[in-house]
Amino acid sequence: MDNKIGICHWSLPMEGPLGCRLAAIIGLDGIQLDIGHSSRGFMLSRDFVQDAYLALGAKYGISFPSITIRELDEVAMTDPEGTESRELMNEALIKTIDAAEAMNIPIVMVPSFVESEITNEEEFQEAVSYLQYGCDYAQGKRITIATENTLSVAEIKRLIKEVDRDNIKLYFDSQNHFLHKDYNIAEILEELIDYVCQVHLKDGKDKDLSGALLGEGDTGFYETMEVLKKHNYSGWLVFENYYDRKPLSLENDNPVELIKKDLQTVKEV
Repeated sequence: MDNKIGICHWSLPMEGPLGCRLAAIIGLDGIQLDIGHSSRGFMLSRDFVQDAYLALGAKYGISFPSITIRELDEVAMTDPEGTESRELMNEALIKTIDAAEAMNIPIVMVPSFVESEITNEEEFQEAVSYLQYGCDYAQGKRITIATENTLSVAEIKRLIKEVDRDNIKLYFDSQNHFLHKDYNIAEILEELIDYVCQVHLKDGKDKDLSGALLGEGDTGFYETMEVLKKHNYSGWLVFENYYDRKPLSLENDNPVELIKKDLQTVKEV
């Protein structure tokens, strides 16, 4: 495939703006960023941090296709309005959208896992409210809010319908639904392709998160890629394998070589 290919900054074997240089050396086109943890003041919300990424991105030809809030795994966006946790995640969302606008990043990804997983109707409605809050704040800024979750096809369609905003989309992942729900990834992608704005690529064996090179796990990677090709998906493909962590790191103690192998695999699909 000839899509632009990026990597999550937490999948690179180094942190910080100089990761742009490494991504360029590998042959990647971009890096998905994270706003940072509240305990450190949402680091990427600071203009000097943004400026460092933008300067090195320009120097090495690296773009930033999306930005996310990884702390949502630790603090629930699905807690009711007025709670300390919800207020903190509201702040995180606003700061992330502001950073996206300042850095010309088109997509803010909102993950719904662990503490922010949607498991019942009450949490579903809180997720709708949270996504509406983000969409409304992002309106007019040329920014899409992208939900990433493991809801069923019907539930995802309902979520997007109830959010009812023209800047809500789905961030699709090539492992998550199989890992958490045993769903067939290619089949659900076929049903959801019209909602997808960007795609994470990762694989795994025996329920290991991000633990196998693309196509060497049990998630049906090649079938998923065929669905993307069938529908002429032209958006970004973003690696989220954990190249410097076990079990994947056991295959090669140089994570750069593992990333290059995944890059070659995708280019050959």
